[in-house]
Amino acid sequence: RDITWPAEAASQGLQLRLWDLEEALEQARGEKRALHQEMTRQYQELQKQTAAQSQRLEAKVKSLQEQLVTRLQESQQIQETATQALAERDRTIAQLQGRLDAMEREYEKTFHGSLDLVLAKMAEARQHWEEVGMSIAVEHKEQLQEFGLNPLEI
Repeated sequence: RDITWPAEAASQGLQLRLWDLEEALEQARGEKRALHQEMTRQYQELQKQTAAQSQRLEAKVKSLQEQLVTRLQESQQIQETATQALAERDRTIAQLQGRLDAMEREYEKTFHGSLDLVLAKMAEARQHWEEVGMSIAVEHKEQLQEFGLNPLEI
């Protein structure tokens, strides 16, 4: 009896200790499950947030790509319009230069024609005045001779 009583007491103490340890183990398992559930919940929440952010970013990328395509098309249209405007300007300049050259040739032709007419009139006038001068000279010569004067001496 003396030996069994301490063994039974030790057995009961060990049993209590085993029960406490099992309870602590069960509590640790519960905490582990709670922690695992909380981490799973946080992980799922992060996944949802990441998926939502990813969708927002994908939508933004798609929107930006559409804007880029639109801007590229607008840029191409503006470039084509500018090219056409430059070509039209060049054609207009060429036409105006052609007109200017034609006008210059026409003015030059008119100027030379007018100059030729002036020269012809001047030749006529010179001839006329030479004739008039000669007739006046002859007339004066005759008048001087009538008075008995020698025109060559005067």
